[in-house]
Amino acid sequence: MSTSFERVRRRYETTEKKCPTCGYIDKEGNWTSETDGQQIVYHHTCPSCDTNREHTFTFTR
Repeated sequence: MSTSFERVRRRYETTEKKCPTCGYIDKEGNWTSETDGQQIVYHHTCPSCDTNREHTFTFTR
């Protein structure tokens, strides 16, 4: 069973493969995620041009 965080990461890995800067399509995906307990950041670096992309979600009560 996967967590909500893993499902979101997989979504990025399957839907955001094309680099908006150079157009390279990263078939491997390779999005990472980290959390500090208050935010979760999903991150990807294009293997072709090193463009960084991030999606950040902040947890609220």
